[in-house]
Amino acid sequence: MLEKSEVIYRSIFMKNIGPISLEEQEKLSKSNVAIIGCGGIGGRAFELLVRSGIGNITIIDKDVYEPSNLNRQAFSSYEFIGIPKVNIAKKFALSINPTINVNAVCSEFNEKNAVQLLKGKDVVIDGLDSALPRIILSRKARELRIPYVFGAAEKTRGISTVFMPNSQNSRMYEEIFRLPSKGKRLDKKLKERLEALQRCESVLGVVPNLIGTFEAMQTLNLLLNKPIVKSPYFFHVDMFSKVPVWIGKL
Repeated sequence: MLEKSEVIYRSIFMKNIGPISLEEQEKLSKSNVAIIGCGGIGGRAFELLVRSGIGNITIIDKDVYEPSNLNRQAFSSYEFIGIPKVNIAKKFALSINPTINVNAVCSEFNEKNAVQLLKGKDVVIDGLDSALPRIILSRKARELRIPYVFGAAEKTRGISTVFMPNSQNSRMYEEIFRLPSKGKRLDKKLKERLEALQRCESVLGVVPNLIGTFEAMQTLNLLLNKPIVKSPYFFHVDMFSKVPVWIGKL
């Protein structure tokens, strides 16, 4: 006889059965992923993975909601201004699936806490917006042998791929973006140089949501051993071009 939590879970995700098997859905219920950043990209990936039935998700974000988030971020609203993003995201997740285990961490992701936050995860997902924490994330994911699902968006353009830690053909984040940190220790001078790299200053709201959708799809495919797009190939989005979405090398 099924326990009450199993009955609830199956009632929520019964529409998934067909595209995936019951055994695959049960695998998702036992999966454990981490999302670093819960804004435009990470928030959308989080929502879709919750709605797909992932059973265990850690979300890490130090920020609170601001008015400038409202054009794109999944859980933002004017009434939530000043409230930590991870708190709102967790509450939203539990309203969809009361059986989910969400570890909401309102903290900066850095070298000191990276291993603790990532250890034991099946997949790590990038919802970040700058180079330095991405370098830390990509390095620690590779060290822990965890697939790193990357995504970035700016203005009307976005890209996404998977960096596999154990693939000879998968070029890593620092290598493929030709960052000055490649092969170097992250000392104070190098960190300052990386922090000076341009962040995303503006973005059309639909673009990060598309990238977050790609990240969620890639994560599900990784967990279920389905085909993925991995480095050096990327999903590319350019909303105002004649071909707005395509797959190609960076």
